[in-house]
Amino acid sequence: MCNPEHDRRKLFRVETTQIAIQTGRKRPYMLEISTQELPVRGLSEPCVIAHLTDLHAGFGNTEAVYEEAIARVNAAQPDYVLFTGDYIDDHARQADYPIEQVLARFRARRGVFGVFGNHDHRRGVSGILRKLERANVTVLNNRHVQLENGLYLAGIDDLEEGEPDMARALQGLPPDRTSMVLSHNPRLIERVQGDYLILSGHTHGGQITLPYVLTGKVVCWLHLRCRQVAGWYHNGRAREYVNRGVGVTGEPFRLNCPAEVALFRLVPDPLAVQTARMQEEPVLA
Repeated sequence: MCNPEHDRRKLFRVETTQIAIQTGRKRPYMLEISTQELPVRGLSEPCVIAHLTDLHAGFGNTEAVYEEAIARVNAAQPDYVLFTGDYIDDHARQADYPIEQVLARFRARRGVFGVFGNHDHRRGVSGILRKLERANVTVLNNRHVQLENGLYLAGIDDLEEGEPDMARALQGLPPDRTSMVLSHNPRLIERVQGDYLILSGHTHGGQITLPYVLTGKVVCWLHLRCRQVAGWYHNGRAREYVNRGVGVTGEPFRLNCPAEVALFRLVPDPLAVQTARMQEEPVLA
């Protein structure tokens, strides 16, 4: 059973800052920067990660939002920048939108990684892949890598319109440490229970919501048949954060649902560190 952690377990303290951005509409476009600290087993040293998803470039006149996102992310000086798909909207006004010029401006000290979303498959992943490569984004399509700080990072293709291979992506990940997994579709949390930290998008948090009537939960179920909306969810030892995304699709605006850039400070799990030290201590006869 998958449950929202923010409803059941107050494990993570989230700090948020909202910025009002003018995009040519009557109401400003709201962008929220969320910041939180997460304990991770097997991590050798702290690191900062920026997570962005669902830019949907070419739709909604959100170029000013990208500028603000770039500035905020680069100011945080992240070790890694992670993207979870839907780079260009499948109804983009410009068929060959130069998303690589946007992505290349995000700065990371150690690397930039990404996966494909459903809109990327609709537009053709071969073309999207070339753009990501030009922007120095390493695509993790059903595979994983080990990063410099001991963190393992996996990526899975879109669960609905791609060719996801979870077994291939997760095979060989060490069971004694937390592995991070990128998946555009948050329903991955329904399929795994191991020690994974999953970053997802896809839902936009509902994008257009009304209190009590058209909540994010209602919108995501009716439109996507997805129970995950935004924030934290868990299944067994697996944890998942669903990011509301940067851009828009379908309608060129958001209502009661700000866009999001998520910043995470990953730190070594104190319990795991203490256990490791106890195992290293000599046993006195």
